[in-house]
Amino acid sequence: MSLKNYMEDVVVEIFEEFHRQHPEFCACDRCRVDTVAIALSNLRGRYAVSPEGEVFAKLSREDRQVRADALRMIIEAAKQVSQQPHH
Repeated sequence: MSLKNYMEDVVVEIFEEFHRQHPEFCACDRCRVDTVAIALSNLRGRYAVSPEGEVFAKLSREDRQVRADALRMIIEAAKQVSQQPHH
């Protein structure tokens, strides 16, 4: 059985969009992973274990509120990481 948190895909995708628009935030491997991890820790996971669940999770990836929540968490996480980077 395979377990997947589709919020990770959403957060990574939105982080990439965010960084293109805000290059002032470091996106080295460590800062990127730290930012994504902090954002994911503050978001509700969206898990799927079946093909039907995968379809639902993929559809929810396009939900405006899900994407807005992810962006808000990425912004907060990027600010936090920039104040105390570990690179």
